[in-house]
Amino acid sequence: MQYTPSRTFISPGVPSLLPSLNIRNGHLAAMARKRYESPIFTLGLFVIIFLGLIATALDPTGLAARSHGVIKAESLSGVNLVLLAIGIALCVAGIVIRFVAIATLKRNFSGALRIRADHTLVKSGIYKRVRHPAYLGAILLFTGIPVMASSLLGFLVMLLLVPYLLHRIKLEESMMIERFGKEYEDYMRCSRRLVPFMY
Repeated sequence: MQYTPSRTFISPGVPSLLPSLNIRNGHLAAMARKRYESPIFTLGLFVIIFLGLIATALDPTGLAARSHGVIKAESLSGVNLVLLAIGIALCVAGIVIRFVAIATLKRNFSGALRIRADHTLVKSGIYKRVRHPAYLGAILLFTGIPVMASSLLGFLVMLLLVPYLLHRIKLEESMMIERFGKEYEDYMRCSRRLVPFMY
């Protein structure tokens, strides 16, 4: 008796879906390879942070330069103590917010602006009201360092991070709209960029 292999039944509508699935997968793969910011732009972020730390350490009016790196309690004025407390609070808040934001994103997080082939849109947890909490955490952390050291010069340099990161946020949101379309636009309408209920 001759064996005849059985045929697998395919619905007539299924073959018509295959080209669209292939196109979609190809589009996602192309997005995963696409660069949304130049390496020079990324380098600029690290340059600002580095210059801010240097300015904080060398600012003649700041605690770091006046105490030669060793801060003693008796050398702190009332203003220095207040700024120290505020700076510590900003740094701690920044670290916690950034950690929670990255942990919530899980595999979706990347230091570079890029879309993963399996990228998902996270709108829960800390992202329910704020679209970019990781950037908020970075701003609080790095501006908190010069405040902690009573360095006006360092603080002014670190403030350059704000317009820089706002520009990066615009690039990122364009990337997300390209990937998720109306879903991300709807998310933008019910959330804020950095500060809940404000901005």
